[in-house]
Amino acid sequence: MSIRRVLPVLLLACWAPLASGQHFLAVKDGDKTSIVVAAKGIYPMVLDGGKLEVVHATKFALGEGGQYLPIHVSVRHSWVETSSAMVDTGGEINREFHLKCDLETAFSLEHVFLVIVLKNNRGDSGLFLFEVGKLEPRRLFPVDLRVPMNMSNASGHYDLYLFSGGRELFQSMMPFGAMESALNRMVRERIKDLRDSPTQPLVGPAPEYPPALYKKGIEGSATLSFAIDTNGAVSDPKLIAASLPEFGEAAMAVIRQWRFLPTVKNGHPVATRVEMPFTFPAPGKK
Repeated sequence: MSIRRVLPVLLLACWAPLASGQHFLAVKDGDKTSIVVAAKGIYPMVLDGGKLEVVHATKFALGEGGQYLPIHVSVRHSWVETSSAMVDTGGEINREFHLKCDLETAFSLEHVFLVIVLKNNRGDSGLFLFEVGKLEPRRLFPVDLRVPMNMSNASGHYDLYLFSGGRELFQSMMPFGAMESALNRMVRERIKDLRDSPTQPLVGPAPEYPPALYKKGIEGSATLSFAIDTNGAVSDPKLIAASLPEFGEAAMAVIRQWRFLPTVKNGHPVATRVEMPFTFPAPGKK
């Protein structure tokens, strides 16, 4: 099932953000501002009296505050283009933004939606909201969206944000520095009151099933050894075992993107070395 929605670009409202780094999507309906927790098609949904309600409003803004949901979504096979047609007078018509990608996570997620912010080099910007719905563990969810733009098809860039239940998800298209800063804060917050605690996974992407093995459709596994520093970051990974070399390569490709809660002894985080297995379900199976 793909997403294909049409919505004019909305100019971003100028609302002052908070300062903690994670994002939320707010919608303004008259004098009331609410946090978006889901989407129905292109329309935001908010909690009203404990029930999800659709809001037919056109004023959105990304704010900062709260904490990321500690789940990682891989954005795979992404492809983006903008297009337009020129008329004899030199103007542009039929401006469009087109995004195709696949979403994959190791967890079941409900009420997932994505937000795209477009900015061109003339200072114009726009925000789009799209329903994803439910993500199943280790199953690719195809996204195919094409939307008209009411701003110039000039050079620029786009930012992609993913949310589940209103909380932002970590995802592979996030800027590296932003992810590192957020993870450092989350690790510090979670271990600050611990006296003694073992190493625990916090967040990380599922390795991609090796494309070269799709036709074989076999299950696989790999086990890695790696160091974890006092911030929970991974270094010096080594492959211990793999059912096929391709599975080992896939696990090695993602392990540095993982973050852990470090071992805590006598109230202090300490560096350690651990082993971790990865499993690869056959394509199409959970």
